[in-house]
Amino acid sequence: MSGQSQTNSLPPTRPSGEHVYTKLQVHFGGDVQDIVLKTEKEPTCGDLAKVLQNAYRISIDNQLIYYRGQRLHHRHPSSYDRALSKYGIFSGNLVKLVGKRGLL
Repeated sequence: MSGQSQTNSLPPTRPSGEHVYTKLQVHFGGDVQDIVLKTEKEPTCGDLAKVLQNAYRISIDNQLIYYRGQRLHHRHPSSYDRALSKYGIFSGNLVKLVGKRGLL
């Protein structure tokens, strides 16, 4: 063993080859499920919204996404490309999704 101590903290994102994988927990309708964002660069609010749309059948226009009580303004064009790290969202974090399922 070396004299250096190692921490077991989860890195913000895990690069693997050409992609970045970010695992998040999503609280929706009383359930908590894991989702994985697979992106070529740092994940954005738009990336999260697209994955949630596919996983939960909630259109991006009907999604409200919260992290630590703060609403992500992903529907506004200027913040669609904002990195999740700007909100302090990294792998292993829990986000809350509010919205009504519909037909896509």
